[in-house]
Amino acid sequence: MKYLPLLVPVAILIASACGSATDKQWYKPNVDYTAADFERDRIECTPKKKSLDETCLRDKGWLPLSGDVGPAVKAPSIPVRQKGNKY
Repeated sequence: MKYLPLLVPVAILIASACGSATDKQWYKPNVDYTAADFERDRIECTPKKKSLDETCLRDKGWLPLSGDVGPAVKAPSIPVRQKGNKY
């Protein structure tokens, strides 16, 4: 019973960490940009309904980080040359 007051806050922290809503992180490949550049485009791509239009951001050149995109694609395997074999 003496650990119950400690257990409740820990359970709340664990439950809040498992939330499904995550913020995506965006970047522009091969372009120098600042946080102010992203903030300007984010505001332009967020209509009055307060929901970010991701297509608008993509049209402006922003891409979500790889962790947000989908599963990784397996790279093709390269044959290993055995000792003694001459090519």
